[in-house]
Amino acid sequence: MNGSDGTVGTGEYVEANGLVTFTAQIVAQMETTAASSAGFGLTLPKRAKSGVRYVFSLSLDGRDADHGIWTGVAQIYAGSDGSQIDRLRVTGTSNGAALQNVNHFYGDAEGAKYAEIITVTGSYPVA
Repeated sequence: MNGSDGTVGTGEYVEANGLVTFTAQIVAQMETTAASSAGFGLTLPKRAKSGVRYVFSLSLDGRDADHGIWTGVAQIYAGSDGSQIDRLRVTGTSNGAALQNVNHFYGDAEGAKYAEIITVTGSYPVA
C-alpha cells in the first residue's frame, strides 16, 4: 500500500501440499486515497503457479464497519507470476457491471467513528 497514512495492512497464510491459503486485511481508520488511479492492492505471500489467473473473495465492511457490513460481488485477480501487487477490484453498477479499482476509503470522513475494512481470502497453487 502506498498513499496517505490512513491504512494498516495485515495478513496470515499457511502453505501445505502445494497450496497457499491466506487472509489479508486493509483497515482504513482515516480517509485515504490510493497513491495512483490503479487503486489499492495486495502482494501474494508466495509466488503463484503461472499460466492462469486466480480469483479470490473480497469483502468490504463499509463506513462504521463495526455497526454493519456491506457485502456484494467482489473479486481480486492475482497476477500470473505472483511477483507484483495485484489490484483490488469490485463489481460496479455501470457498463454491464464492469470491474472498478478500489481507490478511496472514507475512513473517518463525514463523522464516521469506526474503520472501513477490506478482507481478502483464498487459496492458490504455488509455483
